[in-house]
Amino acid sequence: MVAVLAGSMLLIAGKGAGQDPEFSQFYANPLYMNPAMAGVEGPVKVYLGYRNQWPGASDPYSTYHASYEQYLDPLQGGIGVHVINDRMGGGTFNTISVDAVYAYHLKVTRELTVTGGFQVSLGQRSLNTDGLVLPDEIAGAPATTLNGYSRVYPDFSVGAGGFYRNFFGGFAAHHLLQPYASPSEDPNTRISRKYTLHAGAMIPIYERRLGTELLQLSPQVVFIQQNIYQQVNYGLEVLFKNIIGGAWLGKDLLSSYGQLIFWRG
Repeated sequence: MVAVLAGSMLLIAGKGAGQDPEFSQFYANPLYMNPAMAGVEGPVKVYLGYRNQWPGASDPYSTYHASYEQYLDPLQGGIGVHVINDRMGGGTFNTISVDAVYAYHLKVTRELTVTGGFQVSLGQRSLNTDGLVLPDEIAGAPATTLNGYSRVYPDFSVGAGGFYRNFFGGFAAHHLLQPYASPSEDPNTRISRKYTLHAGAMIPIYERRLGTELLQLSPQVVFIQQNIYQQVNYGLEVLFKNIIGGAWLGKDLLSSYGQLIFWRG
């Protein structure tokens, strides 16, 4: 079991190193999806998130992230700070990133607003080999030497957004310079550039006789491409007073793998 885990993580550290963690509720933390979304939801927003992939495993893949954002009139836009910690194999591979975001808001007309965001990040990726058992050690072959490392790197991302009446959408490009994630600067350890397209709408549902708003429906679509991997996510969210819930269908275009997600907040 340990050998399989070690081999899997070595593969991830190589050619798979360029994949960012994904979350099921894209618009719950829009700052992670697109820097142009900073400050669009009001004066102040704080977000805390946690993901545990394969919780039954002894060393699961876990991700923690948090963000703070707000709109500032003197800057005519929104600012934000986002922190994410992605741990693979109980911390054998560990990635931390701190992102500072600014998004300029331009009110073109009373009904149309466009935003442009820029993100500066400082990341660190490390490999801790303490206690790591490799497959050849179990088979009795000569042991492979695997040294740990820690690398700090700068990173940059940009995004744009548009909001017209009840419709919204945007585009983001993360990891513009595709920084190296290991000291060796092996091309396979570069963080692949990620492209995100997203769009949606807020559709109010009214009570026929009184004309009062009962709830809102929000159909949404998110497309993500990073390296050769492409994923399309379709969602419908329902907002009733202070309660929100929804269902998402995600489809991996490379492997035809799909997933169905239900959530409530």
